Parts: sequence; structure tokens; C-alpha cells
Amino acid sequence: MRLATLTLAALLGASPAMAQTGGEITAEELGARLRLLASDAFEGRYPGTRGETLTTSYLVSELQSFGVRPGMPDGGWLQQVAIVLHDPDPASPNEARLSGRVAGALEFGRDIRFRNYSEAAEVNAGGELVFVGHGIRAPMYGWDDLAGVDLRGKVAVALMAEPTISEDTAMFNGARASRFSWPLDRIAEMDRRGAAGVLWLIPAAGFRSPGGGIRRLRGEANPEGVRFAGSISDSAVAALLPSGAGSLDSLLRAAGRRGFRALPLGVRLDVRLRTRPRTLVTHNVVGVVSGTDRARRDEHLVLSAHWDAYGIGPAVNGDSIYNGALDDGSGTTTLLALARVFARAPQPRSLTFLFTTSEELGLLGAEAFVRAGPLPMNRVVANLNLDDGTELFGRKRDVAPLGIELSSLGRTVDRVAARMGLRVSPDPLPEEGFFLRADNYPFARAGVPSLYMALGTDGEKHGKAWVDAKVKEYLAHHYHRPSDDFATVVLDLDGAKQYADFVRAVAIAVASDRAKPEWNPHGEFARPGSR
Repeated sequence: MRLATLTLAALLGASPAMAQTGGEITAEELGARLRLLASDAFEGRYPGTRGETLTTSYLVSELQSFGVRPGMPDGGWLQQVAIVLHDPDPASPNEARLSGRVAGALEFGRDIRFRNYSEAAEVNAGGELVFVGHGIRAPMYGWDDLAGVDLRGKVAVALMAEPTISEDTAMFNGARASRFSWPLDRIAEMDRRGAAGVLWLIPAAGFRSPGGGIRRLRGEANPEGVRFAGSISDSAVAALLPSGAGSLDSLLRAAGRRGFRALPLGVRLDVRLRTRPRTLVTHNVVGVVSGTDRARRDEHLVLSAHWDAYGIGPAVNGDSIYNGALDDGSGTTTLLALARVFARAPQPRSLTFLFTTSEELGLLGAEAFVRAGPLPMNRVVANLNLDDGTELFGRKRDVAPLGIELSSLGRTVDRVAARMGLRVSPDPLPEEGFFLRADNYPFARAGVPSLYMALGTDGEKHGKAWVDAKVKEYLAHHYHRPSDDFATVVLDLDGAKQYADFVRAVAIAVASDRAKPEWNPHGEFARPGSR
């Protein structure tokens, strides 16, 4: 069968039988679904391609067969998500000129790099450079780098990392990345304050190619705010410091202490660049199982997983299809299995099954659901996101959902884990900030208590050291590569069943508890006013 004529019916007809009549989830079901979804036939599941059409059609077909109902107000399954992308323009001027106390040009690619942050093809913008430390406003920590500074029409220069406070494991979460480390949130704060541009201060050797522009939901750009974002070298900034400001090193030390105040550099930067913007139209898949309790059926627990991967790209060892078996075919197939069993066993609260697009483009499918989906966020009691994958390495003696320290969902996990005979472990890779890099984060940012659902790494068969080594091997050699395929990354599906059972048990606990999950007092997140 030639790939060019492959249809959804042919795919399903050629796949292993997956019909399930019982209320249990089996390793065989999960394996059959994952083998299909991560096969070359789905062409790497890239948004806006034929791979998307095959993927979303498959998901809808399965949800319909389970008896799940469509989740959109118009009776449909698909939420349209429009994304603005920028292709580089080879003829772009890429100019960066200084004026005022210091005049001259910064060399693009050596001193400075920048990307289009607007939706327009042409960017011609600038303003006075202002060093704003880390560019963080965190009231719960008594920290505000932006206090007393007017950023309207200015270009902010900020440190990429969040502060590290010696011997303080509470402020900014110590080793675990806090929400204030997320660069796009900091840009958004400076955008609201009218900054014309944002540049991260990094060593010159750390420059990377920025591409043409930053991917965003269509209509999100603020025409009066940030038009470009990028990086500027530490040596370039050191040469621009005004007299009396001291050395760059002393300025950076001051930025690491509470009470830092922004420093205007007295130099204007103007940039010019050109890109080729285009709109990519893609879709979330949304299904619902209505709640059984009349008083709580309008409250929803959202279970999510992203269906997208990286499509067809540069060949590695002769393979050009980026199958995304572990990331996140595993979460998607588990979510399908959960939809099947919950369709037969509804809970007091309603369950929304959200298969997001464009997680790999910047959590944009989840962001679109949060901003303009079928549910206002004041009706969403919690989000459980499935995007882990270590379950493919076998059964574990522990679980390690990320975000358990942030809300009452952590106590729910404690109770469920105890009933299942499992320990609750902390984030095994706190420095990676995975809670901030997955689809649970837009929900958390919108005030919805959320968890990144995960097993731990203490394997029943081989122990913790073996699993940790497999995780590191995956991240180093298979993550976002063509080798993230079924044959390479699926080592033991008994762990996938254990994961599905764990998520199912936590979902039941949340959906049936009379109390709604709440953020812990004085934490990083709080539910804003309902929209």
C-alpha cells in the first residue's frame, strides 16, 4: 500500500484489534494503540499537514466508538487553532544601530540576535536600553525588578536565568525551576508595560540562530508592545554601561539581590528586520463524558495529552519521520484508553478529554483551549496532563507527578499512591523545569490547579539507576528525533498499564471529591477572576 493513498479506514483495518469490552486497561491495548499512532503511516503528526488529518480523524473515530460526546459548543470535535509563524527572509537587513552616548552598529550574529515578536512582516522599532535585572515581578517573594521603571518605548535587557539565592531553597523553588523562569511570561509582562523589545543578556559564545520569529496564537501580538525579542552579548552590554555604574560583574551581583532597581543605559537601540509571516491552522480534539451529579456536572476535570510530534524532517541515519512514540504518543494512547473506560463509568464531575495540537510549537494548543476553548476556566476544577513517557520503561515502585507541592492535588496523589502501595517521589529532574514545558502550564497560569502526571524512576525489575540511565539515554539520543519510535523506546508496557491505572485513580478521586482542588497558600499560582 502506497503512503500517498493511505486512508484512515485502511489504517484502522490494518492495525491490531483494539476493541475492548471490559472496564480495565491492558498493556496489550496500550501497545496496539501506540504501535499504530507512532507508525510511519501518521507521518510524524505535524500540525497543519496530512499527518494531522489522519491523527485527528483517528482520535475522533475512536472517541465516537467509545460513546464520548463532542466537546465543542457547535456539536463538533475540533477546536480550530490559528498560529502565526515566521519564515526567515534571506533579504532581511538584520540591522541593529546604537545612538546617543554611544553610536555605531552591533553585529548581528556576534553582538546581537533578534526575532520578530509581532505579526507583521517588517519590524522597525527601538528605544533606550534599560537593564532590568532578571525582569521578574514575584510578589510572593517580595521581588520586583520592574518596580519604578517606565518601559514604554524602551528596550529591556534582562538575565535569562532566575535568581539563585544562596542557602535558600524556598525562594524561586531552589533547584526546581519556578514559574518566573519561563522567558515568555517575562516578555509578556514587559509587553504589557509597553516595552518595544526584550533582549536576554548571554555570553557571546551562547548565541543560537533565532529563526525568523516567535510562534504565537494569531491575534495575540500587541501592536503597542514588544515587536522584537532576542539576545545581546555580555561584552556588548559591558561596553555600554554608563560611568558610575561599576563593572558588569558588580551589576549582575546587584541583580541577584532583592531590591534591585533597573538601570537606564542612556543609549538608544534601533533594529530593522524582515520575515515572511504565515498562518498555520491546526486543531485540538475535544471530547466530554458528562458528570452524573446534577450539582457538579458543570464542573470539569480536564485530562490532556498532545497529539503532535515533529513530522517529516532532516534524516538521521536514513530516517526522516519523527514518530513521537514516547513524546507524546504514549500520553495520547493512554488518554484514549481512559476515555474508553470513563465513557462506561462516568464520574460525579464531567471529564473533558483534550488532545492538544502544537505543544511542540510552544504549548499553543493548550493556550488556545485556556483562552478561547469551550469551557470558561472557572468551570475547570483541575487539569491532569499526560506527557511523561517513563512508563514505557516498566513498572515502578514510586510515582512523581510534577506540581504536587503547589496545590491540594498533592494530597490527593498521596492518598491514591498509598492505596496502590507506591511511594511519592520528588521531581527527578528539577533543573529541567518540565512542569513549565508541558500543556499543564497554561492551565496553571490561568489559575487551574494542575499536575504533570508521572511515575517515578524506581523500577521494579531493574531499580532506579537503570531507569535513570534510560531516561538520560532517551533525552540525549531519541528526544525529538526520528528514533523516538516504538521499536526503540518501548521497553516494557507493564509500566504503561500501571501509569494508566494511576492516572485513572487520581482522576476518579478528583472527579468525585466534594471539595474542589485549591492552590496552596502563598504559592506561585492563584486563580484570577473568572472570564
